[in-house]
Amino acid sequence: KGVWSEGGQGGRPLPLRMSGSFTSGSKKPWVVCKFGGTSVTYVKSWMQIVSRVKELLPNHRVVLVLSALSQVTNRLERCLEEAIAGQELASLQWIEETHRRLAKEVNLPKEALKGVLQMLEELDQLLHGLTLIKEVSPRLRARVCAFGERMSTSLAVEILKHHGVAASLLDSKQFLQTEAGLAMADEDKFLNANVIPRSAPRETQALLEERTGTQPELVVMQGFVASSPKGDTCLLGRGGSDTSASLIAALFAAHHLEIWTDVYGMFTGDPRILPDARLIKQIGSRQAEELATCGAKVLHPRCIMPSAMFGIPIEIRNTMDPRPEYTKITVDEYLLMAVSDSHYSTKTLLDDQRVAGSPAGPSPRTSPRGGTLARSGSTNNLKQDLGVEKKKVTRSELKELQGAPAFCGVVANSKNVLITVTTLEMWGASGFLSKCFKPFEDWNVSVDQVATSQSGISVTLSYVPGGTDGDVFGGLLSSLEDIGEIDVVYPVSVVTVVGRRILELLPKMGPSFAAFKETEVLMMSASSEDVALSFVVPESSCQTLVELLHTRLIPQEGIDEGCSVLYGPSYRQIEADRRKSSAHDDGAEQDALAAVALTEALGEVAGSPERPKRP
Repeated sequence: KGVWSEGGQGGRPLPLRMSGSFTSGSKKPWVVCKFGGTSVTYVKSWMQIVSRVKELLPNHRVVLVLSALSQVTNRLERCLEEAIAGQELASLQWIEETHRRLAKEVNLPKEALKGVLQMLEELDQLLHGLTLIKEVSPRLRARVCAFGERMSTSLAVEILKHHGVAASLLDSKQFLQTEAGLAMADEDKFLNANVIPRSAPRETQALLEERTGTQPELVVMQGFVASSPKGDTCLLGRGGSDTSASLIAALFAAHHLEIWTDVYGMFTGDPRILPDARLIKQIGSRQAEELATCGAKVLHPRCIMPSAMFGIPIEIRNTMDPRPEYTKITVDEYLLMAVSDSHYSTKTLLDDQRVAGSPAGPSPRTSPRGGTLARSGSTNNLKQDLGVEKKKVTRSELKELQGAPAFCGVVANSKNVLITVTTLEMWGASGFLSKCFKPFEDWNVSVDQVATSQSGISVTLSYVPGGTDGDVFGGLLSSLEDIGEIDVVYPVSVVTVVGRRILELLPKMGPSFAAFKETEVLMMSASSEDVALSFVVPESSCQTLVELLHTRLIPQEGIDEGCSVLYGPSYRQIEADRRKSSAHDDGAEQDALAAVALTEALGEVAGSPERPKRP
């Protein structure tokens, strides 16, 4: 409890033990709450964190997944640069001062910083060793950057303790293990790692009790950090704390996941450039994933599926202003997956969740059609392990499950690469697509958008390991040249209209196509699941196109077109309400202070021995 553990022998994670006779001592369901860097940096937001924990604890057990303090990860990167250059480690000093400032502002005793100071000493020794090596491997970079989450969680346990809430500190590396392909570059293996989602509540509870020696009601874990199969520190990519929280929610079979951040939720567009963008109150997991992947920056794109696969809804809330409406990402029934703990049957899990007495109602893993739906994923032998077969969903059933057609948002993703491969030799020949995609597999490059013809294929790439000047991209182009003529356009933007049953909305989109009058469209692609329509355009045309499409496709506030469950207030209205509320609170505080000052003055005149305290 409250002690950092590097794991078993050789620093490797201890194996997850499973016991057929194991029974959890608590029937209260888990809720996973993730708080980002801004949320864990300031006293005001920490008051909200403590308040939320206390609000949940009577009826739930809670996992807090925390990011590093704001800007600490960037400063750790700077530390590496300073160490290689032989400079004074000014960034390390900044990191120490930042943690000391927070500890002082929340009135922690000096001894509460013991864990953080020990980590800073360890980091200092590591960096001074680097001044001799003059080289930073991805493995070492991951180890250094993980210190931010280690320090924030250590301090978090002390802050919670100071407010009368006992918490146990756990090492996320003991719970999240990455996969590593043989052809995967070290940069991706250690700095942009991938963890296969799974749900194992029994063995997770067993490991939890083994690590803490108790059955804790509140645990604190690091976001962003995982372990390689060999026990090395790996990172889930910048912004990967959201993904960590989703993976942990799946492991614990959580009732729901809360993502607390500095925004109000998902919007129908980027509110920084579209002040009339509407808050999305409720959205399906596939549409939410499409928004996140195609440009919405609220959530990490890989965050949604781990929870969705195991029937765990996600709530996105604002730490700084928890009062307004928020976004709830519901579970698409056809994505539900059987729990992969062979010693803990799906039926047992569902029964446990139903009797948990949660105020939020029955477990979201319960299918409205009865039973649990399964989707192939991290568990390849669901039928053998659990006796659960994958459910096939027809197109008509899919429409019924998705709900009425509606536009959910217009988003854009910039700095993409457009590659076109053309060859007349493959006209009508079988295996053309297979040959075109093989180089992408060989070079471990993921394809986003696709458009095909009889003699060619166009694809977009949002991420290339090493960038467009790296060896991977050069090797990929060389391999594609063996297939046909290639054309590369970089950079381009991908503008995507996301919705439900979007092809049925094409008649409504008719007038909006006038927005393309002055825009060159390089490629067009439609989602096979009928949730997105994407347009690849030059970057210079992106913002104008987004504004025009959003104006014409998303209903204005007060005109919801039968989608009141989907659309909330506009960002403009939320900000106006916030300013009004803030002014009211400030005015109330000033009135209270004036009343106290008057009472004190009268007390001094009358010689009153009792004076009210200042608020």
